[in-house]
Amino acid sequence: MPEATPSAEFDFPLLRTCPYAPPAEYPAHRATGAPAPGRLYNGRRVWLITRHDQARAILGDARFSSDITNPGYPMYAEAFEGSRAFPMLFTMDPPQHTVQRKAVVSEFTLRRAEQLRPAMQRKADELIDAMLTGGNEADLVTAFAEPFSGTITCWALGMEYADMQAWLLDQREVRRQATSAVDTAQVGDEVATRMIALQQYFLRFIDDKQENPGDDPTSRVIEKHVKTGTISRTELANLCFLIFIAGQSPVQAMLTAGVGLLLENPDQVDLLRDDPAVLPGAVDEMMRLISPLDLMPRVALEDVEVGGQLIRAGEGVVVANGAANRDPADYPEPDRLDVRRSGRGHLAFGTGIHHCLGANLTRIGLEVAYGTLFRRLPGLKLTLPVEEFYDRPGWHPEVERMPVTW
Repeated sequence: MPEATPSAEFDFPLLRTCPYAPPAEYPAHRATGAPAPGRLYNGRRVWLITRHDQARAILGDARFSSDITNPGYPMYAEAFEGSRAFPMLFTMDPPQHTVQRKAVVSEFTLRRAEQLRPAMQRKADELIDAMLTGGNEADLVTAFAEPFSGTITCWALGMEYADMQAWLLDQREVRRQATSAVDTAQVGDEVATRMIALQQYFLRFIDDKQENPGDDPTSRVIEKHVKTGTISRTELANLCFLIFIAGQSPVQAMLTAGVGLLLENPDQVDLLRDDPAVLPGAVDEMMRLISPLDLMPRVALEDVEVGGQLIRAGEGVVVANGAANRDPADYPEPDRLDVRRSGRGHLAFGTGIHHCLGANLTRIGLEVAYGTLFRRLPGLKLTLPVEEFYDRPGWHPEVERMPVTW
């Protein structure tokens, strides 16, 4: 993929043209050794961080805030300004962040994720059984990636997948508008309306769990933390909102972009199929290369020098983990897929206090999904070139359709 030359100042955000790779401008920005200056839609300056060492340092530095209510916190589009009214776990600082994370972290341990592995395997097999019944062609998004990722996310909440399906269908067009030339305050009002509706859904969901508790994560958090006053109903609703969004979309993206990346590297598919022990490392390697949640915003709370560049208090900073994860200073031949590579130091799950809550669940889900797909669908391949179904630049590797055969 050709590398672009950085200008003195670029319009943010930069967009990827392939779901398997971050924006082509990243390497040239990273080669300068310093943060790259950009401008947001509203003209405010933002600094893009592309080196691995600088990215890791900033994500662990309390002088860079995650507080979305701070006016300097960078928003990528006008349509998303309304999200400032919905602070969530990854858009808040301690002590609020500390209290809320502690309330739910025990539900996302490696042990709990492993307990779900057999159910994940049954779900993967069920979906592939349905694909095989329908012949030898399918849309991988609707037949496998969306229901598999959605079901896992619903298990993490104790909700029904049918409820998630209805919301996903409703919000696709709104998200498409918010990331395109029609980004306006009117679209922003529509986004905010959808967010309010989802928050209200989760408040009703919590009320129902209080009246009819079960053996599920939300019921346990209500019993331990809502009833005792550690967190409020609204705070738990926003936590459910976050798990719902951040759990489904990135895993779905990895199940499409990840499959596409593997299909472009058939020798790596052979390694996975021949040696299942390779799967855990392969998942991290693909997370590193694809970086499904590429951009991690922060705002400087004081003047800080990074890579020889002074970032002033109040200025926005965005860590591009998609660039950091391909830094040749940390990863030899960084653009090459190597499922045997030891790449656990990647930043696709973040780091520090904001390390992804669902990392264990995501890793195990992807292990099950990749292993089952390539074992049960020999000869799996795309029926269209990638540019025909990823036909619009975006800042996330979301694929809305992915026709495959086997």
